[in-house]
Amino acid sequence: MQQGVTFVPPSSSLFSRQYRHATLSANKKRTFFSSLFESSGKYLATSRGTLFRSQFLNPLYLKDKNAVSHSNREKGSIRAAVDKSESGGSPQKSNVGVSPTLVHTLKVGFYFFLWYFFNFIFNIANKRTLNMWKYPWVLSTIQLGVGALYCSILWILGLRTRPKVSKKLIKALIWPSVGHTLGHAATCMSFSLVAISFTHVVKSAEPVFGAVGSALILGEFFHPLTYLTLIPIVSGVALSAATELTFTWTGFITAMISNVAFVTRNITSKFTMVDFKNEKTLIAQNTYALITIISFFMELPFALLMEGFPPLASAVAGVSKAKLFGSIMFCSLFYHLYNEVSYLCLDNVSPVSFSIGNTIKRVIIIFGSILVFRTPITRLNLIGSTIAIIGTMLYSLAKAKLPSKREKQ
Repeated sequence: MQQGVTFVPPSSSLFSRQYRHATLSANKKRTFFSSLFESSGKYLATSRGTLFRSQFLNPLYLKDKNAVSHSNREKGSIRAAVDKSESGGSPQKSNVGVSPTLVHTLKVGFYFFLWYFFNFIFNIANKRTLNMWKYPWVLSTIQLGVGALYCSILWILGLRTRPKVSKKLIKALIWPSVGHTLGHAATCMSFSLVAISFTHVVKSAEPVFGAVGSALILGEFFHPLTYLTLIPIVSGVALSAATELTFTWTGFITAMISNVAFVTRNITSKFTMVDFKNEKTLIAQNTYALITIISFFMELPFALLMEGFPPLASAVAGVSKAKLFGSIMFCSLFYHLYNEVSYLCLDNVSPVSFSIGNTIKRVIIIFGSILVFRTPITRLNLIGSTIAIIGTMLYSLAKAKLPSKREKQ
């Protein structure tokens, strides 16, 4: 018998034919299923096959194919938004997400709400404090000091990124700080002498000084129609001043000085801070914090020279030292908060939007303070205030829409 050959006896020939037939049928079946599984495995290894497996194993797909189709479209839109965001583009609105534009609008709206709210609280609390404690130089210095302490604590605790301070940066902030110091002190003095509403009507004339300063310092001349909008501002302020029942020349002049000072701060910061626009640590809050710290040390010697160390005693009967101290700290904290939030608003909107927002804020303060303090006001005074405010609004719009000569060049 040769090796490798199986001998089949003749008596088993019938069995052998059946066995060979059964074996051949089994081999055919195994070959068929093997080829089927192999092709299925290759298909399932593809992306289409992966999608098929996920759909087959998902009971929701077996229950409702339309729901899964909708889910896949949602996943595709989310994936496209994420991919675009990761590649540096701005993510688009998805079917299940919220539009980034809507989120930005809500954030800016919240900033403006805080700005108006903090500013209104400060003006009311500041006027009440000045009625009890008539030391505007010292009070304005304390307000700057509280703001400086507030920011320093945030930096020390690591709750806010510390700015990279250098001699060059401090030098660049000197002139903006000078304007801020003088403007804040003059405003506080005006508040102590006249009604809040009248001070803010006079301060609505700030665009007049801004237009003059831009022409003299920056060499920027506006469109003639822009200058025409200054006429209602000047006439409105003049009419309001002529009919103001609480009018004093000192209160009027100090309010005007604050206009000049704040315009100086805004104009000088345009060319002194150019080299620091890309400094990541110099966010809006840190910029104002550094100006506050520098302004505090600037005003401190003048406050001591003008008013010394005034006693902590209220001019209003029945007000304790603790209540007076609390009132000073309260208005000082809100002074810093409203200014800090205003920088956040300016950092998120265009200058014209900020100017319009500032005009609306002034209207709220003027009429709100009249209601709170029951300030007597004449009809002509109200007309003058309204004309001045409308003129400020028109100036902001004209400045944005009509190009200046410098822009044309």
